[in-house]
Amino acid sequence: MQKDIEKSVHESLPKYLETLKELVRIPSISFDNFDQKYVTDSANAVKSLFEKAGFSNIQFLMPPSGRPTVYAESLTSEDKPTILLYAHHDVQPPMREKLWDTPPFEPTVKGDRLYGRGTADDKAGIITHLAAAEQIRALTGKNGPNLKFIIEGEEESGSAGFANILQEHAELLKCDAVIVADLGNFAKGTPSITTTLRGMSAVAVELRSTKAPLHSGSWSGPIPDPAQALCRMIAALTNDDGSIAIPGFEEGLVPPTPEELASYRSLGYTEKTFRSESGTLDCVELTAKEDDILVSLWRRPSIVVTAMEVGSRANAGNVLQDHAYARIGIRLAPGMDTDKCTQLLVDFLKARVPNGMECSMVVEDGANPFTTDTAHPFFVSMSNAMTEAYKSETKFIGCGASIPGAELFRKTFGNIPILLTGLEDPECAAHGENESLYLPDFERGILAETLFFAKIS
Repeated sequence: MQKDIEKSVHESLPKYLETLKELVRIPSISFDNFDQKYVTDSANAVKSLFEKAGFSNIQFLMPPSGRPTVYAESLTSEDKPTILLYAHHDVQPPMREKLWDTPPFEPTVKGDRLYGRGTADDKAGIITHLAAAEQIRALTGKNGPNLKFIIEGEEESGSAGFANILQEHAELLKCDAVIVADLGNFAKGTPSITTTLRGMSAVAVELRSTKAPLHSGSWSGPIPDPAQALCRMIAALTNDDGSIAIPGFEEGLVPPTPEELASYRSLGYTEKTFRSESGTLDCVELTAKEDDILVSLWRRPSIVVTAMEVGSRANAGNVLQDHAYARIGIRLAPGMDTDKCTQLLVDFLKARVPNGMECSMVVEDGANPFTTDTAHPFFVSMSNAMTEAYKSETKFIGCGASIPGAELFRKTFGNIPILLTGLEDPECAAHGENESLYLPDFERGILAETLFFAKIS
């Protein structure tokens, strides 16, 4: 059977690649300052794909934002397991378009990679689900598993309405397991299932000292500079070694087990590889030793200033600015509570506002860390399917990023298996310029999911 599936997937790959290209051409950026017409266009395109594939009960599930999530199903029989297949059709902005080697929304094959925004994150996930569903239906007909699809339209902008969708449509979406195709492999050709995710939150901080900008020669000295004040507040968040200085922030953190540590070390990850993949400058000293890099990425919290604004670089002058702004993001390791840690961050910053300056803070929606139990038979089946498809042993890995939907699925459906897979790799530049998809793993990913469906049937 595996040989037949491999042959069928390989012969169908050109069709799936062209379908992916069609989706990538739609600039479905789900941020308010971009035209949201394209998110709707993208949803309609996904809906059309399901219609052409002959799936049923195809509909839009609408969050408060109006960015459509697409639902479809392919049901066989009540005695077969039901798998909910998640991906998202919205994408990040192209960032600095002048740094793209090819137009971000014109998919371009160069060598063994397909370049374009959304190729890896996450429109390839949509096509993987669609292709695997088509393959298993052709192979088994009504003997395959029940499949339900939920393709979100605002994951990149925070999934603010996804909890509403799951709550409102819990019965429609009811399932025995979820496959979230929005992560990736540890390396090209290394099949990986992600078992832990860090949580996330962010706080926007603004300091103000005057009603308007002032001539720096005439007024600076007696008036505190909001930029320097904000920098001192931010610098206080971490110690010299990079550890977080907020008292009680890491309470509840669950360290990796000896088995997890052994698994991480079996990956053979080196500081040289990390520096190469991240583009860290040779002169920069890391805050984690080589043996500790993956633990730092996957199982410890971090604080990052994701944006700062004081005046204008393009129009800089001799000005004492009236205000300074920063967005401070936190990543939280398994065991930590997002609401508690966010409040600790807010309280810590408020206590360090100097000179009685006016300070305002806005807390963004967050997501708790996620862990899962890999002992369930579905994990074993997926691991075996991926090993067969990639012809390489499947690795269980962590991820430093956050997928809000993962924990929301658990809250909605209980403690069912949630398998985190995907086609990103260290070279794919997801969220950056020149995002790309490694095409050999695109084929292997479709094959692996098809083999998984066959195994659980």
